[in-house]
Amino acid sequence: MGIQKSFILLLVYISVLTPSISADPLTTLSLEFTRDITENGKTEHIAGTLHYDVKAARVVVEVTEPIQQIMIVKDRVLEIYYPVEKQGFRFIAEGRIPLPFIESIIQSTQAEYGLTALGYTLGKHAIIDKILYTHWNPPEEAKEDLGTVILGMFDEKLMTVEVKHPEGHIIARSHYQNHRKIGNNYIPMKVISSTYGTKSEILHEEHVVYSNPQINTKHPILDFKIPLSVSVKEEKW
Repeated sequence: MGIQKSFILLLVYISVLTPSISADPLTTLSLEFTRDITENGKTEHIAGTLHYDVKAARVVVEVTEPIQQIMIVKDRVLEIYYPVEKQGFRFIAEGRIPLPFIESIIQSTQAEYGLTALGYTLGKHAIIDKILYTHWNPPEEAKEDLGTVILGMFDEKLMTVEVKHPEGHIIARSHYQNHRKIGNNYIPMKVISSTYGTKSEILHEEHVVYSNPQINTKHPILDFKIPLSVSVKEEKW
């Protein structure tokens, strides 16, 4: 389950809202992706297509490499299905399960990148080398668990995100590149992300490249459900 763990690392605390990226309301968004993950000195290549249903707030990811896999995310539930092996898993989390490599796309379509919806408030800000850095403080009731989030913006484009531990050290950093204008928003087509330990050592690094965006195209996979004939192993997370 090493591959699955990398999908649910908490890089950025962003909620899935209903965005609008063109004159017509966005109903679906699909993108092909490649994802290279480095952890414990080993690199793994993953490829596939992600699909986002806005109204249902549901994400379906089709993984084609290195294995066939379908992931479904809805609210607090992550389901993983292996069509070849006919195996299914269901993870139920205390809070919403984020998918960092998907949220880098979704958050780009939201005001304040979804932070205000989670109760974050804007603190200080500064302009350094033409980049506007804004510091967002977590809600008072969550300060023991959540730290500051720092956004770096340039020319309406999200360039960097840093997530800090409540004690102040950085636990995650993402860099956004190759932005593409889709409707009214700039979507980063390349994301480089790292997570860090307490001594600032890199624990996990990934490079994600997106391509072939499709807007408001209803793909049948968005309605996928694990077949009833498959025994699904359920775990709390």
